[in-house]
Amino acid sequence: MPLKEFHHSRPPVELIPLPEAVIEGLRERGITSLTPPQAAALEKGLLKGINMIIMSPTASGKTLIAELALLNSFFRGLKGVYITPLKTLASEKANEFSYWSRIGLSVGLTTGDYDEPGEWLSEYNVIVATYERMDSIFRLKPSWLSDVGTVVIDEFHMIGDVGRGPIVELLTVKALRLGAQLIGLSATIGNPEELAAWLGSELIISNWRPVKLVEGYYFRPKKAIVFEDGKKEKVEGNLPKHILKKTLEGRYQSIIFVHSRSRAESLAKKLSEEIKGDSLTSSVLINELSKSNVPSVEKNALKPLLSKGLAYHHAGLSLESRSLIEKNFRNGNIKLVVATPTLAAGINMPARRVLIYTKRYEGGFMRPISVSEYKQMAGRAGRPQYDPYGEAIIADAPDRTYAMKYILGEPEDVRSALIGERALRIHILAMVASRDTRTFSELFNLMSKTLAFKQLGRETGERAVEYTINRLIDMGMVKVEGTKLKPTKLGVTVSRLYIDPLSAVMMLEALRDVKEAHPLYYLVGVAMTPDFCRARVTRFREFEEEANAALEDGIIPPPMEGVGYYDWLRAFKLGKILNAWIEELPEDKILETFKIGAGDLRNIVETAEWLLYAYSRICEVKHFKKHSIELAKLAVRVKHGVKEELIDLVRVKGVGRVRARSLFSAGIRSVIELAKANPERISSLPGFGKSTAKMVVEEAKRLISSGH
Repeated sequence: MPLKEFHHSRPPVELIPLPEAVIEGLRERGITSLTPPQAAALEKGLLKGINMIIMSPTASGKTLIAELALLNSFFRGLKGVYITPLKTLASEKANEFSYWSRIGLSVGLTTGDYDEPGEWLSEYNVIVATYERMDSIFRLKPSWLSDVGTVVIDEFHMIGDVGRGPIVELLTVKALRLGAQLIGLSATIGNPEELAAWLGSELIISNWRPVKLVEGYYFRPKKAIVFEDGKKEKVEGNLPKHILKKTLEGRYQSIIFVHSRSRAESLAKKLSEEIKGDSLTSSVLINELSKSNVPSVEKNALKPLLSKGLAYHHAGLSLESRSLIEKNFRNGNIKLVVATPTLAAGINMPARRVLIYTKRYEGGFMRPISVSEYKQMAGRAGRPQYDPYGEAIIADAPDRTYAMKYILGEPEDVRSALIGERALRIHILAMVASRDTRTFSELFNLMSKTLAFKQLGRETGERAVEYTINRLIDMGMVKVEGTKLKPTKLGVTVSRLYIDPLSAVMMLEALRDVKEAHPLYYLVGVAMTPDFCRARVTRFREFEEEANAALEDGIIPPPMEGVGYYDWLRAFKLGKILNAWIEELPEDKILETFKIGAGDLRNIVETAEWLLYAYSRICEVKHFKKHSIELAKLAVRVKHGVKEELIDLVRVKGVGRVRARSLFSAGIRSVIELAKANPERISSLPGFGKSTAKMVVEEAKRLISSGH
C-alpha cells in the first residue's frame, strides 16, 4: 500500500519525546514546529530505533530527522554515525551537530587515513565520516563499533552510482549487521519502495517544501519562459543575460547550472561584462579574497567577477575559493553563480531562481542528463525565510514534451552497481581480510543481503562471487583451505590500505625486474593504476613525443597490462604534474603550464600521496626493500611538494614547502639545527614572523624530545 503523505501536519517541537534541553535548543535555533516529513518520521518510530528511508525535497528538514535520531542514541548511551559523500559536507555537518555540545554531546570528524583504525574516535558521541572513511573503519573494526546505535547515510540515492555505489550498499549491509538503526536520506530515488523492502524499513515520502517550487522552460520560438502554472515571462535577447537582469532588478539570487567548467567560467565572465560599475558589496568581497589563501591565478580570475557580485563554481577550483564563494552566496554578497552540477550535491546554497542546461557533452555527443540530476539541481530553487517561491527553469528544451519529461518525470530507479569486476574484487577481499566471512557459505550469506543479489538474483550473484574469489586467489590475495577462505599477508595489507587489488598487482609487476627507478617512473606507474581513475586531466596528447622519448630512455614504465595507449599518455601527464610539484615549481606555474585547476592539483596530490604510501607498504610485504624506501620518501615529498633535501624540515608542524626552502637557503637544514636556532634570526626570513618563528622552533624541540 502506498504511504500516506504528510502535507499539513506541523506539530510543535514540544511533542518530541526527548529531554527538555533538546526542545530548548531547538527553540533557540528558531525551530518551533516540525515539518511534515519530520512529523511523519516521529510517528513511524524514529525514536524507537526503527530503520527508515526518508525521501523528501531539499530543505524539507531531513538533517533534523538525522539529528533527532543521533541525539536519541546519545541519551541511550550509544554512539551515532553520520556518513556523507564529500569532505566539505562532512565538515559542514560536524559543525552543525557541534551545536549540541551545550548538552554534553561531542562530535568527531574523520575523512582520511584509510589504514588507521580510528580508536581515538571512541571519545566522541557522534562521528561524522565520508563514505570511504567509514568503509575503512568497518574493515579495521575499532572497539567502539559495537557501541553504535544509529547510522545515518546521507544522499542515499548514491547507492546507484557506478563509482561509489558499492561502498554505500555495503555500508548499509554492515550497519544492519551491527544491529544499528539505519536511516537513509535522499531527495531523489525512483524506487524507494523497493529499497525499503530490501532493508525491511519504514518509508517516509513527502513532497512538502518550505518554499513552493515553480518549474518552467524557455520556449525559444516565442522568446519566453513558460511556467507550469501558466505564467509567461518575455525574454529579451540572450537567456542568461535576461536571468542576470531579472536577478539584479528583483534583488534576489540565481544559479545557472551548466555542464562544463570552461562554460561556467566563460559565461560568468560574459555576464560580468553586462554590469556597469561595482556591486554594493564588492569592497567586502575583494578584501576577503585578497586576505585568503586562494591561489593567485584564481584570485586574478575571480576578482573582476566578484567586484560585480558574480562568481563561477566547479570542482577544479581550490577548496578555499569554493568555500569563499559558497559563504558569500549564502550571506547575499554574491548575486549570481554559474556552476557545474557539483554545487547541487548536498551543499546548502539555495537561490530564488535556478536555470538548468539539461544536455552535456559525453562520449563525443550531447546527451540529456537524468531526471534525478535535474531534480537535484531544481531542488536548489527557493531560499527558506527569504523567497515566497523558487523557480527552476530548463534552458535548452527544444519543445514542451522534452521539458515535461523533466518537470513531471520521476527520478530513475536506483540499481545496484556492486556486481562489477572492480567493485567485487575490492569488497570481497575486504570481507575476507577483515574476517567478516571465513567460509564460502558465510560469504554467500552476507552477499545475499545486498541489493545486487535482490535485483539480479542469487544465481547470477553467486557466479560473479565465485569468479571474483578465483581472481583473488590468482592475485595472491586469498587462499582456500577446504571450505575456509583465508587472506594472505598481501591481501590483508591491500585491504587495510584501501586500494584495488589489481592496482597492487600492476604496481608490483611494473617494479619486479627494476633495480633503480627515476621518481618519474614511480609517479607515472602510480598514475596508471585503477585507483587513480578519479583524477581529472585533459590535453595529454600534447605530451606524446616527450612520453615516448622518456620511455625509450627508461625513465618511465611502458603501458601496464590492460592500460591503453591514451591512458598511458594521461598517466605521463599526471606524472609530470607531480614531478613539477615535488621539484618545488610554484603552484600557479603548475596550474598555468598544465592547464589544470587548483582543485584538480589538490586531488592529484592527495591521491598520489595515498597511493605512494600504500605501494611502499605493499613493496615491504613483498620484500622489494629499495622500492619500498623510495616510494615512502616520494609519498612525503608529494604530500609537502618538496625536493628530497627538505624531507626532514617539513616534519615540523607549521613548516611547509615555502618556509622549508627559506630555512634551507639560510643554512638551517635539519630539525636538529632548527631546534637550536635563535627565533629572532628565523623571524627575519621570508615567510616567517616573530610568533611563527617561535612556534616552529618549539615544535622542532618537541619533535626531538619525543624521539621522532
